[in-house]
Amino acid sequence: MRSFLLATIFLFAGSTAALAQESYQGDVAATYEWVRANAGPGQCGCFGMNGGGLSTSWNFHDRWSLVVDISAQNANRAPTAASSLTLVSYLAGARYRLPQPWFEGKHKPEPFAQVLIGATHAGGGVAGVGDGSYRFASRIGGGIDVPLSSRFDVRIVQVDYYLTTFDNATNNHQNNLLVAAGIVFHWSR
Repeated sequence: MRSFLLATIFLFAGSTAALAQESYQGDVAATYEWVRANAGPGQCGCFGMNGGGLSTSWNFHDRWSLVVDISAQNANRAPTAASSLTLVSYLAGARYRLPQPWFEGKHKPEPFAQVLIGATHAGGGVAGVGDGSYRFASRIGGGIDVPLSSRFDVRIVQVDYYLTTFDNATNNHQNNLLVAAGIVFHWSR
């Protein structure tokens, strides 16, 4: 896990040095997140988790951006075990802003698609044998941002398939759904 975080830091530090003489832009987003978690194999064993996330992106080529995302969700009384679960994920990947010719004006929606990979940490009673461990995680999905001004957008929706790979004595993967909304701040140099 430390290696992944260090690699991410060095990636952005190297990009900063390479682009020091050029202009660049990106954004920072703060979101509320709800996750439909799948705890056990076989029957659903599903329950909801609430939390939040912070992400930042750096536009490196026209519509393409590098993304780093840190998020955490918690369920205090998961129905499958009447116990708590906290997931904290550290993900990085790419985002593509889709061309949008359907609407006009300064408040036209800006759809995006993204793929993020990294690690997630589980804690609490539902985590069972995986309590306190780090495992592979990925999120694939997208969302829609609506500009409020030149600096701020509202992320009206983001929906991601959220795969985690904690031990569960059957197939060691959980198929989760993440739904988010929040505020986005654009920065540039």
